[in-house]
Amino acid sequence: MISDSLRRRLLAAGIHLLLSILVAALVSLLVFVVWFPSPFAVIAGGTHLFVLLVTVDVVMGPALTAVAASPGKPRRELVRDLLVIVLLQLAAFGYGIYSVALARPVALVFEIAEFRVVTAAELEPASLSEAPPGLRELSWRGPKLMAVVKPTDPEELLRSVQMGLAGIPLAAVPRYWREYTALADAAWRAARPVPALLDKYPSSVEAVARIANAARQPASGLRFLPLRARHAEWVAIVAAPDARVVGYLPLEGFF
Repeated sequence: MISDSLRRRLLAAGIHLLLSILVAALVSLLVFVVWFPSPFAVIAGGTHLFVLLVTVDVVMGPALTAVAASPGKPRRELVRDLLVIVLLQLAAFGYGIYSVALARPVALVFEIAEFRVVTAAELEPASLSEAPPGLRELSWRGPKLMAVVKPTDPEELLRSVQMGLAGIPLAAVPRYWREYTALADAAWRAARPVPALLDKYPSSVEAVARIANAARQPASGLRFLPLRARHAEWVAIVAAPDARVVGYLPLEGFF
């Protein structure tokens, strides 16, 4: 039989666990619907970060509550201990959410012959003032579609090469940002026909057909560009006449 002591600990931990799961479920709506709209939770690593955060936080709080809920402990002392546990859990959860917010994708940038996903953590806040008007605010509702221009000044060109060697792409330098519409023609010209993608990945026929139906265009008229994130490589499907992005597939686009 379960002792009264163990029953009290399990009850307290169970209540704490249910409340923690409820809070995590509510926050997941913010993360996966607003900050990381599909499929960017996978592309930008939001799913992994959130699962890690929730696992640690949801387990930590109830486990500490189970330890603190001793039957012989005075009520005042128990309330104090539980309050400390809740505050610690909220602090850890807040820091975790802050980390997830930094990892959110803020820009989907066309760069020469590919798309790059740029996260908030990759940008220096001070550099945003160098971006063109209208592109100086970081998005909180998924990545904003934009493009970059390659510098023509020799010094700027050398600087961009040095940044690239240091792992900083043009897409992460706000002063090179431009509205996507200004370079949509270049994106369309750089894109390759989707039939070439299907020749490489014949198992993707149905996925491409779904994208084509949603875009109301024949699959043969669509094109694709490689899409690169820090820890993932996909392809973005674009459609005429404005090279708008109509879908994404988890495929290697460089071939």
